[in-house]
Amino acid sequence: MAAVKAFDCYVTGLNSLLRDLRGLDKESQAELRTASVDIANRYMVPAWQNAAQSAGPWGERIAASVKAKRDRLPAVSIGANRKAFSGKATVNMVRYPSHAGRVRETIPAAFTQTDWMAQVKPAYSAQAMREWTQAIDRVCDAFERGGGLD
Repeated sequence: MAAVKAFDCYVTGLNSLLRDLRGLDKESQAELRTASVDIANRYMVPAWQNAAQSAGPWGERIAASVKAKRDRLPAVSIGANRKAFSGKATVNMVRYPSHAGRVRETIPAAFTQTDWMAQVKPAYSAQAMREWTQAIDRVCDAFERGGGLD
């Protein structure tokens, strides 16, 4: 099953910023990734876990699968391909149907629409974006000074 990418907000100029950040040295890029993981762990992981609790009978296992990703942007992954339910279902198999409900004939009738994924963004986006831009400023300032991070 292919990975699904979803984005919470649109940031004008983000692609060119990420392209420019590739010019940083490895130490600076690692620092930005560390800051992004920290931001994701403090804001995004708890918000997604809380929202997943309302995902019906699958909520607890979906919430337990939320993890911060190591990336330049704060990000989370939700789900895993490890068997988590009877009948050999994985969290990835129940994640979307628990949100959207039974949208196709192949999805069991047990799935009802909960919209749990739509409730998440307002819980963290402003503060997470603010701290991420501060982390970029801090990393770029240290890079421009030519030294390590203080």
